[in-house]
Amino acid sequence: MSNNVNWSELHADVLQLILERLNIVTYVGARTVCKNWYAVCKRITSVQDKSPWLIIFPAGRPKCGSCLVLDFHTFRLTGKYKFYRLHNLGNDFSSHRCIATCGGWLLMFDLRSSLYVVNVFTRERIDLPPLESDPGRLRVERRPDTNFIINKSSVTTRNAINKTNAVLWVDERTKRYIVVWSIGLWYMMYTRSGFDSWREIPTREGPENLHGCQGIAYKDNKLYVLSRQNQIRILDFSQELPLALPNNVEENPFTNEKPWRVKIGVTASENVLMVKNRLNKILKILKMDSGRTSWDTVESLEGEAWIMDLGVTIPAVNGINPNSIYYSKDKYAYWGEVSTQELKKALDVDLNRNFSYARWFIPSLREL
Repeated sequence: MSNNVNWSELHADVLQLILERLNIVTYVGARTVCKNWYAVCKRITSVQDKSPWLIIFPAGRPKCGSCLVLDFHTFRLTGKYKFYRLHNLGNDFSSHRCIATCGGWLLMFDLRSSLYVVNVFTRERIDLPPLESDPGRLRVERRPDTNFIINKSSVTTRNAINKTNAVLWVDERTKRYIVVWSIGLWYMMYTRSGFDSWREIPTREGPENLHGCQGIAYKDNKLYVLSRQNQIRILDFSQELPLALPNNVEENPFTNEKPWRVKIGVTASENVLMVKNRLNKILKILKMDSGRTSWDTVESLEGEAWIMDLGVTIPAVNGINPNSIYYSKDKYAYWGEVSTQELKKALDVDLNRNFSYARWFIPSLREL
């Protein structure tokens, strides 16, 4: 048999079967091999890894427009780290901060206190309105030193990033998007496709009655806001303007307990979860009962895994451990199981000075 195989002429149906089995990073590379391979890729509607990956961001080095991604499922199977480098993300990429993800899309905060969305696989970029565009009660002014002023109070970019909660949703096909973010407890803003400005979501007054924001999650056109009092407010984003739903959750399950870090999440069946944790230990996981009147202690995630960076659970398929949790904090990435209440270190970014922090994400790509 001849070894001179012309892979560019491989039968399209056979090639498609091969391409559909590649991980997403290898698939993206395969798209660029030749015109025939690219044409077959266009027959594949979308590619999505069903297990969580880690995206590792570079330290603030000049003109560094790349990052690394790690297939954590493969690492767990083989015990060996397999990193992939994604290039051409912009010369200033290393000095910007990722504050939310959606598939292959990243919500980035740059040093000029602006936000934009970029796809790490296609390099598409969506520039969001400037922060000072908000026409309402929230006044944002930009300063020459890269800090900005909110309602006459000076906020440094670093403090804003450290106190920011954000969610991003992007439709892979139409590129329609929704972005919600908060600075600290009291300021929440949102924008979406077609808007030329940011708009405020009141947190201290109005029908939303949020009483501050210390965490947010987004699923199926609903924004779940964790208030300062550990109560849940739900806003419907199915229309142009968000609407506060009447079935908000009033009870605070941690009233008489120490104020450890609290996060929220939403399951596939839209049950609201709340977890109290320290850096490497899960202290308690609660789930709102079906009547939204009380919280029940969670012993099992019922065949799902909770990606805390995304605020949602995913089905435990393709080797993902059911009842597992994936969590990151700056230079550390953790995973663990609900039954043990322990979080194991998945990656220590601090071991390499070329990188600054990591996030869990579920990579996906839709062909045009």
